[in-house]
Amino acid sequence: MLPVLERLLYRPATDAVTRVLVLVPTRELGVQVYQVTRQLAQFTSIDVALSVGGLDLKVQESMLRKNPDIVIATPGRLIDHIKNTPSFGLESIEVLILDEADRMLEEAFMEQMKEIVKSCARSRQTLLFSATMTDQVEQLAAVSLNKPVKVFVDSNKVVAWNLRQEFVRLRSGKDGDREALLASLVCRTFRDHTMIFIQTKAQCHRLHIMLGLLGIRVGELHGNMSQPQRLETLKRFKGEELDVLLATDVAARGLDISGVKTVINFTMPTTLEHYIHRVGRTARAGRSGRSVSIAGEGERKMVKEIIKRARDPVKSRTINTDVVEKDKKKLAKLEEDIKRVLEEETAEREIAKLENRAGKMQNRINGQEDDRVWFQTKQQRVEEKRKLKEKLKDPTNTKRKIRKQKAALALPQDPEEAKAFKEGNREYEYVSREAKRKRKLSKITVFNENDDVGVGSKKKRGKKSSFDRELVNTSAKSVKAFRHVANQKKNEDRRNSKKKGGKNKSSFK
Repeated sequence: MLPVLERLLYRPATDAVTRVLVLVPTRELGVQVYQVTRQLAQFTSIDVALSVGGLDLKVQESMLRKNPDIVIATPGRLIDHIKNTPSFGLESIEVLILDEADRMLEEAFMEQMKEIVKSCARSRQTLLFSATMTDQVEQLAAVSLNKPVKVFVDSNKVVAWNLRQEFVRLRSGKDGDREALLASLVCRTFRDHTMIFIQTKAQCHRLHIMLGLLGIRVGELHGNMSQPQRLETLKRFKGEELDVLLATDVAARGLDISGVKTVINFTMPTTLEHYIHRVGRTARAGRSGRSVSIAGEGERKMVKEIIKRARDPVKSRTINTDVVEKDKKKLAKLEEDIKRVLEEETAEREIAKLENRAGKMQNRINGQEDDRVWFQTKQQRVEEKRKLKEKLKDPTNTKRKIRKQKAALALPQDPEEAKAFKEGNREYEYVSREAKRKRKLSKITVFNENDDVGVGSKKKRGKKSSFDRELVNTSAKSVKAFRHVANQKKNEDRRNSKKKGGKNKSSFK
């Protein structure tokens, strides 16, 4: 944001125009970026607006009508405002920033991103940021950006240098012990400043009830909560009112919570990129941190991949079986209480749904139906979700196949343009391969310390004769080489004999 703010200081003071758009994948990250930008720009006249889902729509509309210099937004809510907020548009955008670019360009966001980019000015500067850059992002950069420049702070797909990685092995057939293992870790070892990542919203909520009944000051953060609840939980965890935060991958990217000592993976994520983002919530800004992952037999492949890429040795953490059994019995006693709480909450949700439906029907009767439009119809959205689900389930849908499909879609329709595009792409691939080769470190030369050989140099070997090298080779070339050696020897002997003043006594006479 700093160079963007510096650039905006020299803007014309007369007209109010939105010049910078920052897109983020999650609401919490949007709020964080907005707060930091406000702090950086507090002594300037630069206006900053926030447009994320879950917060008051009317307040956001009134801010956007003033055409603020910077807009920080999530894609869905931004499209809503483009279509439904008069006097707000993206025609004057000079800088487009995509934070967590690899996530923003995934298929779930792809249609929304196309709609937003279509609304932006063509002469803009585009910036992509992420801790993990995928092939998809690089491919998009090569095709759509003009003379793109890469800046890498660290090696791609590597965790922080000051992170201690640990794994708790879950034996085959013991998957039911996962909750007991988590309870043992949280209740006995990692009692404060801990984040726990869970794969599903339902499992996250269940663990919230379970740890709460065990007496832990715990909060939850997932998509089934309202936005004010999510922000309140995050605020309480930052303010150390909560010791443990349970979260889905909604909190895995970009969130900067100072003081997080430990990250626990209740289940391993689906990809290495997700793992890097999760454990990146600790060991930030030079501080040390620890990650503990519970890994079953089905997750061994992911663990091997992490170990292979680790800079420092990865540790194995063992928990006493007696301790696990004790916690298992304790959780079995709490099971009835957990079920009762879940049943009560389900009943409350059903009542809230009925009230919501009744409110909508009343609005229709009164002629106050919501007239907000969206760039896709309801049917198109349903179809898009169905296709995504089918792709995820398809076992033949490999990364290679996806890349081929995307490359085919990116090709222009005109044959001449397609040919020029392919040539440009081939050139880009060649340049990137050459750059990769240059970045590769040269091998260290092995040498014996007792020999008088300099560091990095090779020991000289005596030149082998062609007889030694070509002993069994009877080709014309080999025979010629033998004759050359014989003639060389003859000429040397003749020169030596002339120097001595004697007759030539060579054996080749």
